[in-house]
Amino acid sequence: MLLSPFVLPLLPLFGYYLRVVKAGIDGDETPPVFGEWVELSVDGLKAVVVSFVYFLVPLVFTLIGGIVIGVGAILAQERAVAGVATGIGVVGALFVFASLVTVLLATYVFPAALANMARSGDIADAFALSDVFGVAFSVEYLVAGLLGIAAVVLIGIMNTVLTVFTLGLFLLLAVFVQFYAQAVFFYLFGRGYANARGLQAK
Repeated sequence: MLLSPFVLPLLPLFGYYLRVVKAGIDGDETPPVFGEWVELSVDGLKAVVVSFVYFLVPLVFTLIGGIVIGVGAILAQERAVAGVATGIGVVGALFVFASLVTVLLATYVFPAALANMARSGDIADAFALSDVFGVAFSVEYLVAGLLGIAAVVLIGIMNTVLTVFTLGLFLLLAVFVQFYAQAVFFYLFGRGYANARGLQAK
């Protein structure tokens, strides 16, 4: 699944975002260049592996919740076990709620894991949980994260509005604008990581 035809072409893009995180850590305001494609793809693969691990728990909760709710819906058609079906449905809903909570947590913590890896270049550092969570729950990282999320949301809204009002003509340009928004997102998280660790800009 990690190396599916849908993921492979995106590896250089993920590798580029990792470079953006490193630029944020270093305080380098010059956008990284696309180059050294093999290295970029390897870095992208590392980022994909890290994202898969961090989002694995939400994925499991979602799958279990969907299965449990589906079983409850089937049993609900039988009056004799309607009460059991209701209980199963409640359990399924709890799993879905847990998936929402954990996906939000993973989304927030994941850039800190990328930053820890980007700083050293070692994928193992993405799973140094004491360092990652120590940064993720700092004020500096929180502020940077909120700014990054706000930038993505606002630019996304702008893209949607312009695409609708131009009857889709803006759509192609919107892809590049959204790419820029994601770069800003990861750069700000990189700066938040650096501030939380007390690192000086290079």
